[in-house]
Amino acid sequence: MRWGLHIAAAFALGAGLIVWAGCTHPAPTIAFLTDFGESDFYVGAVKGVTRSIAPHVTIDDLAHQLEPYDVRAAAWNLYLAAQDYPSGTVFLAVVDPGVGTERRPIALRTDDGRLFVGPDNGLFSFVARHLGPVEVRHITNRDLFRPGTISHSFHGRDIFGPTAAHLAAGTTFEAVGPLIEDYVLLPVRLARSDGDEVRGEVISADRYGNLHTNIPGEMLLALGVKRGGLLHVTVGEVTQRARLVNTYGDVAEGEPLVLIASTDHLEIAVNMGDAKALFQIGPGAPVIISPQERRATP
Repeated sequence: MRWGLHIAAAFALGAGLIVWAGCTHPAPTIAFLTDFGESDFYVGAVKGVTRSIAPHVTIDDLAHQLEPYDVRAAAWNLYLAAQDYPSGTVFLAVVDPGVGTERRPIALRTDDGRLFVGPDNGLFSFVARHLGPVEVRHITNRDLFRPGTISHSFHGRDIFGPTAAHLAAGTTFEAVGPLIEDYVLLPVRLARSDGDEVRGEVISADRYGNLHTNIPGEMLLALGVKRGGLLHVTVGEVTQRARLVNTYGDVAEGEPLVLIASTDHLEIAVNMGDAKALFQIGPGAPVIISPQERRATP
């Protein structure tokens, strides 16, 4: 009988389930995002501390090759990924150019029960704005930290990873520390229609050089633009003509284009090329898009 219980537990673990006292629950998940890269020990060290505290936890790697120090792009990527995770997921996000300074470690909880742990540097700006309402706490409970000396330069291992692990293991959100309301939100040009054009900004540039904006695709469609329509696209100080298309291959190689990406926001790209290099600009740059002509795709 005892062997039968062990076998059943093994099958449950393999299926992503945990069995406690005869009850079956989904295994806790930590979704992990950093700019650490994968050529050093940093990601592995954080995972090691996390598993030491919560060995049953599932760790999903969201991204580790983000542009170093680019908090805005990381915040956008975190928000986009978080939308598809269920309530109860703990998001461990560490893009922290101010590590060891006066910036605070914080934890955030959305109204539907998703949890976020990381630095108070604007990394949770889009989560707070779009997945709210939120509750935010200053992480001060040292019982949740890695035992021993806390490094000034590796809070991912010593503070954020352990705190995320404790939350995934069942520690109450209230236990991490006091409530705060003055957490950092990045300044963002809100997307808007302005006459016969839409305005917003570049939020991130991916590894292909595609520029992701905060302009919802439906905002451009509301101007009457059809697929195949020619657009006037200004990013920063550079202006190009591009077509609104369904996908990259709808234009010739090397031609600029605009599409409604899988995020439902406008993306500016170059087929088999680099829009970031073409416009000579990156995240935070203002974007203005207006229709030059309106015609349906043949």
